[in-house]
Amino acid sequence: MSAPVVALVGKPDCGKTTLLEKLIPEFNGCGYRIGTIKHHVHEFSFPVDTPGKDTWRHKQAGAHTVVLSSPIGIGVVCDTERDLGIDELVTRYFSEVDLVIAEGYKRSNLPKIEVYRRQIHPEPLAGRNQSWIAMVTDDPEAAGTLESGLPCFGSGQVREIADFLAGRFLGRPSSSGAACRRSFIQLEVNGKPIPLNRFVASFVRRSLKGMITSLRGCDRPRHIRIIISDDEQSPQGPSDRRS
Repeated sequence: MSAPVVALVGKPDCGKTTLLEKLIPEFNGCGYRIGTIKHHVHEFSFPVDTPGKDTWRHKQAGAHTVVLSSPIGIGVVCDTERDLGIDELVTRYFSEVDLVIAEGYKRSNLPKIEVYRRQIHPEPLAGRNQSWIAMVTDDPEAAGTLESGLPCFGSGQVREIADFLAGRFLGRPSSSGAACRRSFIQLEVNGKPIPLNRFVASFVRRSLKGMITSLRGCDRPRHIRIIISDDEQSPQGPSDRRS
């Protein structure tokens, strides 16, 4: 089953990328994996396709597909004869994410959230239709022109926007006030709880889940318990403990 897709749309420099940058860590902190797509209507070169680089030389030599692989990521440049549709992109490249947020695709049938800033443009996008599901703006007048029942958020309401998307696309109540599902990690060393700040907790959680999901039968872990012991005897499991 493909991940759901929502598009952030709006006129140039309206703040789509800024909003996306804020939404991603909000979802990451909830334990969700987010994929993103930036749609360009014109040809452009990829960072791994920079003239003079080894990957660029591979491509210039005639390779159909070039992969740049490292311990922390993979970059791919692949020839295409057409602008691939959103469904095809999601099926090919986003099998391991929970939600895809696209930037662009305002002429598609994707569900859309429009980002609008009156300081940059006098009016929102024209031609709004039923695919619009919400608007993000700090302009009360623009909010008042929306169809009845269409949610409107301020640019600083990142948690609320995440809640809304979670309720709409991920089956989580958007009115709960807890953006998506709140996962947590607890560390104990020699029986002593060790506090973790948000960055370290998120890094450890994502690293462990990333490794564990690669194991057979562990593609959707919800509760993970790991015991590491340097004692000569193995630690007792829950069923071995005595009261």
